Amino acid sequence: MKKFIVPVTWMVGASVEVEAIDEDGAAHEAMGVDIDSIPDPEYVRFSYEVDAQAIEEISTEKNETGDFSAWNDMPGGF
Repeated sequence: MKKFIVPVTWMVGASVEVEAIDEDGAAHEAMGVDIDSIPDPEYVRFSYEVDAQAIEEISTEKNETGDFSAWNDMPGGF
């Protein structure tokens, strides 16, 4: 069996509380919220996508498990 890196994306949704004078100001303030501080984000149904054009085969000779170390630096990384 071959191994591949398959880029995937999905969306999460949540609500944030901000203070503003009007709705336009509230929208502006919401754009500046730190996404790591948003409580209880939820997966947006049917938003999971595979980028089939960016799939890359992993050479098992160089790295048998794949190199996922960069994931630690990504938002939501492990």
